[in-house]
Amino acid sequence: MLTLVLAESELELIPPELLSHPAVISSAQQREKNPAQILLDSNYHHRAMGSLAEGRRRGRPDIVHLFLLTALESVVNKKRQLNVIIHTRHNDVISINPETRIMRNYERFAGLIEQLYEHQVVPDDKNPLLKLRHNITLKQVVENATADHVIAYSKTGTAVNLQSYFKELKRQNPHHLLCIIGGFPTGTFQTDLTTITKNVHCIYKDMLTTWTVASEILVNYEIAAL
Repeated sequence: MLTLVLAESELELIPPELLSHPAVISSAQQREKNPAQILLDSNYHHRAMGSLAEGRRRGRPDIVHLFLLTALESVVNKKRQLNVIIHTRHNDVISINPETRIMRNYERFAGLIEQLYEHQVVPDDKNPLLKLRHNITLKQVVENATADHVIAYSKTGTAVNLQSYFKELKRQNPHHLLCIIGGFPTGTFQTDLTTITKNVHCIYKDMLTTWTVASEILVNYEIAAL
C-alpha cells in the first residue's frame, strides 16, 4: 500500500483580510458567489495578495488539481494500492476516495473544493468521495496513517536515486509506504520534517513540480512492486 500526502498545500478560502478587496469582490461577483466562499487563487487575486503574509506562495489550488489528476489516474491507484491525502497550510485535511475521478477542467474542480469547504463532504454522506476535517497537523496525519515506512521529499533532503532506493526498500518488505510531497510552489516546508521521519530525500538537483515528484514515486513504486 502506498499513501501520498500532499503536505502544506496552498489551498484555502479567501482570508478575512482580503474579503473587501476589489479584485476579490469582482472575482466573486463574476461567479455569483459570496467572497468568503471562494478559493484564494493567485491567477485571479494577485493584486489583492501583495500585502498577504507569504503571499508569493499562497493561492495555488491548481497544484492540488494537477497532483490529484496525476495520482488518481495512475496504475497504482487503478490497482487499488493507493491512498491520497491533502493537507493544507491551515491544517485542513482532505481524504480522497480512490474511486474519485477528478474533473480535468480547473474551474469545475475549484467549484468542487468550494462545495467541500461548505458542506465538509461531497457529494454527500451516503456516497462520500471527498471529506474535509480541520485542525490536523502534518505530524498527526502521518501518525494516523500508521505506515511502516515514511519518506519526505524535499530539495534540502539527502540525494537518492529513487529507483535504487525503492529496490533496496523492497527487501525490507514494507506493507505500507507513506510519502510526503510539498504542495507549495516555492520555498520549503514550514514543518520540521525531521520530527516526522529520518528519511528526508531529494530525488533531483533542481526544483521539481509537485506532480513530477508524484509521477516519479508512482512509477518507481510500480516498478519495484513494493
